[in-house]
Amino acid sequence: MKFLVWLICAVNVYLGLRCFLNAIHVLHTSKYSQTTTVIFAVLFLGLGVAGFYFSIVKAEMKLALWIAFGPWALALVVLFISMITGKYQ
Repeated sequence: MKFLVWLICAVNVYLGLRCFLNAIHVLHTSKYSQTTTVIFAVLFLGLGVAGFYFSIVKAEMKLALWIAFGPWALALVVLFISMITGKYQ
């Protein structure tokens, strides 16, 4: 279970770093608005690092797994709200 948590947290940190680089205009690969990209960067980076912290320092694997899956659920909610409130032509 430890390696599964580390894998998911590593993916979260990777996606968070990509969103962060998109937010500061180093990368130009984001299809979403600036606000959504910043929210994704904060979610994925923050909860990815928190998942690593709880799995390595605190040795709470179940809590770390819940934290690692947290940004995916929150990102789906943010994308849904972004799709509903966005202007499409």
